[in-house]
Amino acid sequence: MSFALSAGVTGLQAHQKMLDVAGNNLANVNTTAFKASRITFAELLSETIKKASQPTSEVGGTNPLQMGSGVGIAGVSPNMAQGNLMNTGNPLDLAIEGEGYYVLSDGSQDIYSRAGAFGVDADSNLVDPATGYFVQRIGSVGESDGFQTSGISNICVPYDVAMPARATTEVVVSGNLSADATYPTSRAQVIASNIGYTTNNGTTAIGITELSDLDQFSGTFSGNGVITFSGYRPDGTSLASATPAVDLTMDIDATTTLADVLTWLNTDEGTAGVNEVQTITGTAASGTFTLSYGGETTGVLDWNDTAGDIETALELLTGIDDVTVAGGPLGTAGVTVTFDGALVEETDVALLTVNDIDLAGGTVSVAETTTGRAVQGVLGSEATASLVNGKIVITDAVGGYSKTDLEMVYSDAGDDTSLTMASYFEVLTVGGDEVKNINITVYDTQGGKHVLSAALVRTGTANTWDMILTSVTGNIYDVTMSNRRIEGIEFDAGTGSYTGLNTTIGDDAEFVVTFGHDTTSTQTIAISMGTVGQLDGLTQFAGNSTAVAREQDGYEAGRLTTVSVDNEGTVIGAFSNGIKKNIATIQIALFQNPAALESMGSGYFSTSANSGEAVATQALTGGAGSIHGGALEKSNADVATEFVNMIQAQNGFQANARTIKVANEILRELTSLIR
Repeated sequence: MSFALSAGVTGLQAHQKMLDVAGNNLANVNTTAFKASRITFAELLSETIKKASQPTSEVGGTNPLQMGSGVGIAGVSPNMAQGNLMNTGNPLDLAIEGEGYYVLSDGSQDIYSRAGAFGVDADSNLVDPATGYFVQRIGSVGESDGFQTSGISNICVPYDVAMPARATTEVVVSGNLSADATYPTSRAQVIASNIGYTTNNGTTAIGITELSDLDQFSGTFSGNGVITFSGYRPDGTSLASATPAVDLTMDIDATTTLADVLTWLNTDEGTAGVNEVQTITGTAASGTFTLSYGGETTGVLDWNDTAGDIETALELLTGIDDVTVAGGPLGTAGVTVTFDGALVEETDVALLTVNDIDLAGGTVSVAETTTGRAVQGVLGSEATASLVNGKIVITDAVGGYSKTDLEMVYSDAGDDTSLTMASYFEVLTVGGDEVKNINITVYDTQGGKHVLSAALVRTGTANTWDMILTSVTGNIYDVTMSNRRIEGIEFDAGTGSYTGLNTTIGDDAEFVVTFGHDTTSTQTIAISMGTVGQLDGLTQFAGNSTAVAREQDGYEAGRLTTVSVDNEGTVIGAFSNGIKKNIATIQIALFQNPAALESMGSGYFSTSANSGEAVATQALTGGAGSIHGGALEKSNADVATEFVNMIQAQNGFQANARTIKVANEILRELTSLIR
C-alpha cells in the first residue's frame, strides 16, 4: 500500500502545481507582454524488484519487474510566443514584434523587458515610470546635435531643448526651361531701388524734394557730399568703362534734389561738353534788371540784390540746383554765375542774358568762359531713370536680354551726415525673350525668413541661360548683394540635359547676400541645378518652362514638442519649426535561449547560465524584430487553454485523491482483521 499512497501524494502535489501555473497565467491575462508558462510532468524513479534476464537455450528472457513511485514536475517553462499588439495612441508606448528585448538599467546592472510602457521623467530621461529604470540606447545618434551625451547610455528626451536656427546654404532648383517659348514682344529690363524715398514728414518724395529733406537723411550739411554710381550696362560692360567716360561721382549739397540725381543719370552722352561760367559786371546806385536763361526770364531784380537773391531766382527759373552765384550786389561789384552741373551742350552759347537794364547811370557786361569736360549722364542713351512712388526706376531703352544694374553709395565730405541709399536695385522686369521666375523662403543666421526671388532668363547664346537674384525680402535697409547673377548655365542641344556652367563666362553657382543684423559675414547660397549630363535637375526641352525652387536646407529656431519612434527604434523629435531630428536609437538585446531568462517580476528578466549573454543590437537587425510606436504587446496567456488546464488539473487531483482514499480503505480493512 505504501507505493499507492506515496504515488498518490506526488500526484496531488504535481496537479496542485499545475493548477498554480494555470492560475498565474489567468491572473496575468491582461499583463503587458506577459509570457504564459506551462508545466510538464515526469514519472519519478521506479523501484526495481526484479531485473530482466536474457534468453537461454532452455528458456526465454524475462522483463524487469519495477514499481513506480509517482510523478514529479519536469519543468515550468515560459511560452515565448509573440503576443498580440494593441494600439494605445501614446507615442512612448512601444511594442516589439520579434525576438528582441528592451534593455533597461537599474543603476547597477542591465535588465531586460518586453513591456514598453515608457515615459519621460523630470530630468528628461526615458524611463519605465513604474520603477524609474532607465531605457538604454545604442550608437551615437543624437550626440552631434547635443541631445545625448557621449559615454552615457541613458536615453534623454529633452523637451525643453532649443534648436538653433540654420542659415540657408543651398537651394535645389529643378524643372524644365523652354527651348522655344518666346514673348510676343521682347521685354525690356526694369530695375528699381529697393527703398522708396520719403520726406521727413512721411510723404512720398517727388522730384523737387531736396535730399536734405528726406527721411533717409540725417545730420546737417555744412559742406558737400558725394554720391558714387557703379553698375553695368545692358550688354554687361561696367559703367566705369564707358566710352566716352561718364562722371560717376555727383557732388551734392543741402539744395540738391532727387530730380538732380535723375538728371545726372539721364543726360545723353556727348562727344564733348563744357562748364559754363558767366560773369556779369556793372555799376549803379539804383535800378532793376532781369535775367534770361534758355528762353525763360526771372522776376525783376534790384540793383543791390545779393548773390543769394540772384541764385534763388535762377533756381526757380531753371529748376536745377547746381547753379552757383558768387559776388554781388550787381550794381557795385558784379556777380559770377557758374553752371558747373548744368546740362550744357556745345551748341549752347550765351546761356545767360541781362534784360530790362535800368541801372541808373550804370553799365553792364557779360563774359563767358567754357572748359571741356566729360558729359555726365551715367546711363547714357541705353536706359532712362525716373522716380515712381519714391523709388528710382531704371528702364532699358530696348527689349531683350540685359544685365543692367546700378549701385549708389553716399559719402560725406567732412560733414556728420548720413544718406541711406538703396542697398541694391530690385529687378522688376527681367529683360529677355523667355524668363521663368522662381521663389522660395530662405533663412538667415538668426532664423529670419526671407523670400528669395530669382529668374532664369534665356540669353542670346543658344542653349545658355542666366539666373539672376531679383530680390530678397526683409528689412529693406539691411540686405545687400555682392553676387546676384549666375551666368552661362548650359544645356545639351540633343538631350536637353544640364551640362554645367560655361567656365569662360560663368562663375560659381551661388548667390551671396548680406543681412544687416550680421554684416560681419556674408551668406552664400549655393544653387543646385542637378547632375551634369543627367535629367535629375534643370532640363531644356520645347514647351512650357516649369522650373521651380523645390527645397532649401535652412530653418528657423525651434523647440522640441513631440517625439515618436520608428520601426528601427529611432526616437524622432519633432520641433516647433517643422524640423525633425533623430534623438536616439533604442537598444535591443537578443539571447540564444530566451526561454532560459530568469523572471525578476514587474515584467523584467535577467540572464541565466543557460540563456546566453545579451547581444546588443537595434530593431530590424539580426532578428531583433521591429518596434511599433503607440502600441503595447498583450499577454499571450489564452483563457480557453488555461480553463482546460484547470479542468485537467482538477481531474488529476481528484484521481490521485481517490487513489489515496482506496489505499486507505484497504489498510483500514487490513487492520480490522486483528480485531
